[in-house]
Amino acid sequence: MLSTIPLLMMIFFLSNWLALSVLIALFGFLTSFQNILSESMIQITTEDAYLGRVLTTIRTSTSIGGPISSVVAGIMLDHSGDQILIILCAVFILIGGINMLFAKEAAN
Repeated sequence: MLSTIPLLMMIFFLSNWLALSVLIALFGFLTSFQNILSESMIQITTEDAYLGRVLTTIRTSTSIGGPISSVVAGIMLDHSGDQILIILCAVFILIGGINMLFAKEAAN
């Protein structure tokens, strides 16, 4: 959920390329950290017999979802503006982080 902080700060620094570059790098680092945690959570909560199938399904869906979401984001960017798209992405990241917290509690 920490990756929402640099994402939301990008709204205020869209015209400052240096600050925007630092925020993008920080967002990428924190997103990678979140991906590692979510992968670990999947491995902890999934039974060994199904782990390969679950990970393959998730990787396939993200491989398909990436290009589709890029097209959708481009259309949204054309019609709504960059601030709205950044806020929407931050909301999705927060929802994902909250979901990970609930999954952690369920695993314990």
